[in-house]
Amino acid sequence: MHAIILRVLTQTQKQEVLRFIQSYKAASFTFRDLVRFLDLDSEDRRSLQHYLDELDSQEVIHRIKRGRYALPSREALVSGVLSCHRDGYGFVAPDDRSLYKQDVFVHVRNMDEAMHGDRVLIKVATKAKPRRPPFRGRPRQAPPGPPEQRLEGTVVRVLERKFPTIVGRYYAHPRFPFVVPLDSRMLHDIQIPFHQCKGAKDGQIVVATLTAPPGRYQAPSGRIVEILGYPDDPGLEYRIVEHKFGLPVEFSPETLKEIEGIPDRLIESEIEGREDFRSELAVTIDGETARDFDDAVSLTKLASGNYLLAVHIADVSHYVREGTAVDRDAYARGTSVYFPDRAIPMLPPALSSGICSLKPREDRLVFSVLMEIDSRGNVLHSRFTEGVLRSRERMTYTSVARILVARDPAEIKRYAELAPMFQEMEELCRILWDKRYRRGAVDFDLPEAEIQFDEKGKVISVVAAERNIAHRIIEEFMLLANETVACRLAASGGPALYRIHEEPDTAKVDDFAEFALALGYRLEGRGGRYRSEDFQRFCRQLEGKPEGKFLAYLMLRSFMQARYSEKNVGHFGLATQEYTHFTSPIRRYPDLVVHRLLKECLNEKPSKEWQEGMWQRMPEIALHTSSRERNADEAEREIERIKKVQFMADKVGEEFEGIVFSVVRQGFFVELLEHYVEGFVPAATLIDDNYLYKEKTHSFVGERNRKHIKLGSNVRVRLDIADRETHRLAFSLVAVP
Repeated sequence: MHAIILRVLTQTQKQEVLRFIQSYKAASFTFRDLVRFLDLDSEDRRSLQHYLDELDSQEVIHRIKRGRYALPSREALVSGVLSCHRDGYGFVAPDDRSLYKQDVFVHVRNMDEAMHGDRVLIKVATKAKPRRPPFRGRPRQAPPGPPEQRLEGTVVRVLERKFPTIVGRYYAHPRFPFVVPLDSRMLHDIQIPFHQCKGAKDGQIVVATLTAPPGRYQAPSGRIVEILGYPDDPGLEYRIVEHKFGLPVEFSPETLKEIEGIPDRLIESEIEGREDFRSELAVTIDGETARDFDDAVSLTKLASGNYLLAVHIADVSHYVREGTAVDRDAYARGTSVYFPDRAIPMLPPALSSGICSLKPREDRLVFSVLMEIDSRGNVLHSRFTEGVLRSRERMTYTSVARILVARDPAEIKRYAELAPMFQEMEELCRILWDKRYRRGAVDFDLPEAEIQFDEKGKVISVVAAERNIAHRIIEEFMLLANETVACRLAASGGPALYRIHEEPDTAKVDDFAEFALALGYRLEGRGGRYRSEDFQRFCRQLEGKPEGKFLAYLMLRSFMQARYSEKNVGHFGLATQEYTHFTSPIRRYPDLVVHRLLKECLNEKPSKEWQEGMWQRMPEIALHTSSRERNADEAEREIERIKKVQFMADKVGEEFEGIVFSVVRQGFFVELLEHYVEGFVPAATLIDDNYLYKEKTHSFVGERNRKHIKLGSNVRVRLDIADRETHRLAFSLVAVP
């Protein structure tokens, strides 16, 4: 007797079912309606019936008679990612921003089994926003007009758990052992039965998996699957972050076996039929510590005065074929993750740092974009081709800047053959930037932290990373190549994966504009909307102002987050109608997908079957890779915070000059001038006077000394706490100049 194995609907198919339910206008729908909508075969129909039974048990839908279903209420059903706050509440960022641009508030009592990071399905209702509590015993005056409304959600079900395991500190309680998650947004301690403790000792950092989820009246329970060590163990922070964010470090045995069959140098047969760029004056320009070289560039000034720009990208899709173990591992990772002193690559080093990397003076396969550009930055002609390249030189941003800015004679002599081309690249870079500026692109150019280590791996400095003209050159060239590829995919009418950035939520921008106006900076929209050029004009006001950088940060927080999508809605920040990611296939899976799409698009007889399959897969690819990108960003930020706290740990008690970059009722955040680190100054430490918080201007004002602490204020602070567990620095105020 053979067991019957029920095929389960894919995540994309489940999302399509929910989208159908959310958008259906009639009072009820039938099983056949869904089958026709999803175009399912007989095997998948049984899976669909099983999934509908699940939704019925969760009261997402109601079965009213055989094969017919109705919605339980008129409340909207929305899927999205839940972000919890340590105080218990949370917000859901909708997957489909066309339904709701703002995040949906979820009260702690409406969380059900959901945990931070989960993808959930919620019922949404509009409710009156609660009034703020009295301040210092005085009730707040309600604003005129009807009460302010907000969206509130109730979790109906968990669609996908983000964290299969949870990292926390183990407490060996004599009766009820438990694990306290290191992430304060994980709101529940996890009970661990004695027989599931795996020999963990009190105070150790462990990895636990859930055996029972949380409920309204039930704490979650789990079992320990790995013991990482004690908090002070060297290098433990990396293992914690790897587990906490689900970052796979090791590649699967199947992938490693496949890699063995890939040669470490080009075979002559691979070059046949490709355009030969090996005699071209092409170079890579990267940071000093870069190991993976995705892109090389060359530039020729034509007799017409136009520029011929060639952007050559590593042809990763030649080596990473669909459906292979390498491809599956790359898709699961979604992106490479970069820490200050190490990286977790998306592809095995034999590919990422080996045969795919455009190393100098070595033949490599490339997928190239060639563009003829006029003096106004317009692309007159473009073409795409598979080629073979031999990069002439591995340049660094520093070296190119020495040639173009410092006019260093030694550097110019060393790269005499290349120096004239770099000067023309600078010319074209400024032309391209001027064009983007004219159409309204918003340029933030905000500095990032550069963490430097000694030979033993100890942090010796944290400084703001320098950007120079060489960074700008590569940035402009890559932006143009990405845009050109996106235009070609859009024109083809076939499947595509876009990098989109939706218009910001007007309510969020209004709040920011009101705050900025209180500081003397005006942000104005037109017709109830804000356009990218409105933000561009606002940024011009910030130039040279001490608080300018911090206002730009706050402005950025009012923006939507850029993401991947199969639907093209344009890129607001770049002020372009079509944009994608093409130029980094070694470290980003979406770029690898775009390479495959473009190759098929250029094929004289594209495979209709393959394209149809990609149409179906694209929503899932977009959702997954966007999620993995956000996950990697969070992991990188966490390691950065950890390293900053490690650097400052031996400086507790020392005083520093700083600048205020955010003020809230509980205190203010300060960025140090000597080191590129930031921390919080609680209001309770403002003891030289009775400071009153002014909500309109987001500032503190001393009652007696009348000193103001506001955005951009210079202050002197003392480091009181460098908390290695929460990765936070706490300061106290010493003086306000």
